Amino acid sequence: MAEKKETQVRVEDQVRALIAQIESIRAEISALDAAINALRQTVATLRTLKRLGQGKNVLIPVGSIAQVEMKIENLDRIVVSVGQNISAELSYDEAIKYIEDEIERILALRLVLEQTIADLYTQIEQLIQGKQEQKEENK
Repeated sequence: MAEKKETQVRVEDQVRALIAQIESIRAEISALDAAINALRQTVATLRTLKRLGQGKNVLIPVGSIAQVEMKIENLDRIVVSVGQNISAELSYDEAIKYIEDEIERILALRLVLEQTIADLYTQIEQLIQGKQEQKEENK
């Protein structure tokens, strides 16, 4: 009887651990979603600025409560962060492509994480199914 209870506790602990992993992965996915949204907004902003064209005035935020007026001079060169506090100057088209490729890389990682969650749910189901089968055998 004590062995059955010990096995039940062990299964419950395993299920809790798997659920904790799922929640952790969901938090990672949320962070990835935020990064994807920010990158998509960057692409949209660059395209809008390009469409507005040279000589148009725009307001640029310089903090949470202030903006300054600037004139669009040249969007042929875009400075893009490429990681580890390193930036590279790219042409407009190269910058858009770089950002879109980054979005694709993050989406691929997101897909892997979603598959990992599905696998963890499968493990939970198997643990629960095994526990139920064991209960039925003991009846």
